[in-house]
Amino acid sequence: MNPTPPDPSGPTSPETPSWDRLVSTALVGTARRPVPDLPDLPRSARDGAAGLLDLVALDAVRTRAGYTAHTAEPVTPDAPDARPEIGPAANHRLDVLLASRSELLPEWLEHAARGGRRVSHVHIPDLLERASRDSSLRPLVASVVGARGTWLATHNGAWSFIAREPLPTDVHTDAAWHEGTPAERRRSLFALRATDPAAARDLLAEALPKESRGEERRGLLEALAVNLGPDDEPVLDRALDDRGANVRGLALALLTRLPDSAHAHRLRAHLRAHLGRDQGPPRALDVVDMDVPSADRLRDLALVTPKERPETRRARWELGRVLITHAPLDTWTAFLDTDPAGVLDLAEDEQDLREALADAVCLQADPTWARALLDHPRSGLVQLLRSGGRDRHWPRTRELLAALPTEERCDRVVAALGPDGGGPALGGSDVLGQVLHAVDAPWTLPLSEAVARRLTGPIGTRDSRGYRFLCEAAAEHMPPERLDLLPREPPHAEEGPAYLRLRDTLRFRLDMHREL
Repeated sequence: MNPTPPDPSGPTSPETPSWDRLVSTALVGTARRPVPDLPDLPRSARDGAAGLLDLVALDAVRTRAGYTAHTAEPVTPDAPDARPEIGPAANHRLDVLLASRSELLPEWLEHAARGGRRVSHVHIPDLLERASRDSSLRPLVASVVGARGTWLATHNGAWSFIAREPLPTDVHTDAAWHEGTPAERRRSLFALRATDPAAARDLLAEALPKESRGEERRGLLEALAVNLGPDDEPVLDRALDDRGANVRGLALALLTRLPDSAHAHRLRAHLRAHLGRDQGPPRALDVVDMDVPSADRLRDLALVTPKERPETRRARWELGRVLITHAPLDTWTAFLDTDPAGVLDLAEDEQDLREALADAVCLQADPTWARALLDHPRSGLVQLLRSGGRDRHWPRTRELLAALPTEERCDRVVAALGPDGGGPALGGSDVLGQVLHAVDAPWTLPLSEAVARRLTGPIGTRDSRGYRFLCEAAAEHMPPERLDLLPREPPHAEEGPAYLRLRDTLRFRLDMHREL
């Protein structure tokens, strides 16, 4: 059988770095010139003419396959990671989580990071891809992918965010701070801030005016959130003059956490200048509109001078709302000579004002005010459960509960449910499921028992959707070791699938915890 003739359309002389040397050797003959050692071709296993023909054939084939001459620098390998890798069972469970149980992925990542484990290298691309779409996962993903993940991100711009995430193992070095990439400088500053806040603050104060990009200035300023203290006020106050709105906004948010600062006292004075107290109806409390705010007032609120004077009352109110949200809450109790509950009573008929006060409580994470809002007889937690979630304060329940210790959050929900888990005139289970999600922390035993009573007790004929939502909340937040609180068989046949999924998820989570 005759061999197939070469394609006449193919190249007759490959343009590769080695081709000319191969041709030259062939013309002279291998008896007079040895087969050359070529940097871009492997050494032939044969000697003489046969070895030369091997190299010629290889060069011709790779050229027809699309090879073009090029040079490349060797890739610098990643730094070693001494942490132990997760075991085979945990590896398999991570496969399942990524494929079909993504709602449990944050919990798995948290346990893996807390145990000082790293994921297998094969899972790193999938986790980086997930974190590129969900920024809330990034700190946890950064912890478990380690140095290999950071190294891999240097080869894919879509994953570059991971290099900015500080890690507990980071160490500050002068080389990283003075010569590193923006991501390396940020992590180095965070590491120093954790061990020497004053030194980090000094470096930051010197670096901020020299940074041209607002994103980098904000990234460095975020380091002050670690060990924030009164001595940080001068740096934050100067940042209120930054040309970037996101930098000014961050500076204002951090200053709001310093209630004894000069900035806080200025906000108190600004707010008092706009407060009025009426002696009777229709308004017991009044906030005077900010018609033409002064330059210093705008600066203290991280705002710029508006191009036009606000014409409508709503536009003027929005300026006042920013002031109410950021001014220390003790301004109200001092001005009105009452406690937080008394302030809320006086603002009962002013819906905009009540919402602004709720925003302030959430931003400032004040536990005393959070308790006053959650205990309020007309808009608190009990009323929320009774009303079926129709109260306008509902979206803030998670933030209000977050201001309280975990055990107290759970205790308040148990009290709202009542001794039998049903509560007085309790609304549907769907709003209860929302409140249970809002606890956003592992449940205590009393809360787990109260929810178990609710799941196994009677349900309304029109509460099927709420029951399923309650099962979902329990599956995600009930400690899996409380599985024994739930009977093996569904207490309500019509809701059997939802109940069995709950038990299956708790068993899944229990095994997940044991593997890590």
